[in-house]
Amino acid sequence: MKKYLFLCFFVLTSTFVSAQSEVIVAGDNVCLRLRPDEGSKLTGSQFPHFYTGNILSCTGQVNGYYRVVYDGHTYYLPKRYARPRGTSGYSSSTPVAFDYIVIAGDGVCLRAQPNENTKLTGSSYKHFNTGEYVECAGVVGNYYKIIYDGRYYYIPQKYGRPRN
Repeated sequence: MKKYLFLCFFVLTSTFVSAQSEVIVAGDNVCLRLRPDEGSKLTGSQFPHFYTGNILSCTGQVNGYYRVVYDGHTYYLPKRYARPRGTSGYSSSTPVAFDYIVIAGDGVCLRAQPNENTKLTGSSYKHFNTGEYVECAGVVGNYYKIIYDGRYYYIPQKYGRPRN
């Protein structure tokens, strides 16, 4: 009987994950692993770090880790830092009823993620000024998710006004 229950659990879990093609990161500054263990954590500024709402392709599960693909390579992400996409009720951005954001401030910096720790400062990054329009892709927390130069960025809601 135990073997039968285990087999049913295994089949259900495998079916769920194999049908699942993406996971949403549920944590900030999350590092990938080379293998499904904590000893192979990729730390340091030369490695990518992920934030709540980032979406990664998922190819399965191994020992409490999601097997994910990033930049053409396979890595592992602890399950405690990710949720299968579409089952948690969480979305990387809330759909909006408007298409654009008009900037309400001068020298507004883009953010790589929806938080102040990822502000893109310096002369090599675009800074927006009052009256400029940017395309809006959604809302994440207190940030507008915008599209600029073909990529997603974030700006605090206090520096933007929705427009159609």
